[in-house]
Amino acid sequence: MPYRIRRRPESSSAVRQQLTDEVSSLLARMAFHQAWLQIEATTVAGPYASLVATARAEAGAQMSLAWQQPPITSDSGMNLGIPYPRDRSNAARATCIKVMRRHL
Repeated sequence: MPYRIRRRPESSSAVRQQLTDEVSSLLARMAFHQAWLQIEATTVAGPYASLVATARAEAGAQMSLAWQQPPITSDSGMNLGIPYPRDRSNAARATCIKVMRRHL
């Protein structure tokens, strides 16, 4: 979502509403899967919860910074140049996948 926010076409209430709706939808899907894992695969639930918490912390800070940037108004501005770091999320995802593979 930080990329979507940073690359928003304009700073209007409609665009803000659309992007915040997307964030809410993502959070709801993660919560659904977290609850499902707690019911169906308790050994995976902890690593998944850790992944969700890590991703939310990482992306949350990045989204806050993205909202502070002005909308991009040119094609050349679409290339942000420097990727948002996802080291902690990537590590948490790798751990979660490892546990999921063992569980299968």
